[in-house]
Amino acid sequence: MDGRLITAKEVAEDLECSMQHAYKIVRQLNAELTEMGCFTMRGKTNRSYYEERLFGRIDEIDLSELETRAGDER
Repeated sequence: MDGRLITAKEVAEDLECSMQHAYKIVRQLNAELTEMGCFTMRGKTNRSYYEERLFGRIDEIDLSELETRAGDER
């Protein structure tokens, strides 16, 4: 499901980790969001924030460097 929220079950599947660890990640992200003044729900967190914190933002990645590496490997 691609809603605004991601569940702990989806986190576990995405990261191939236990449900216990997924809930720990969700709690940590929700604590950070709460500090920023956002409302949160137990067992779910903001999908965009999850992806940004775990994988980084695409605008921060130097795509030219990745393209150069891909060209060198050919």
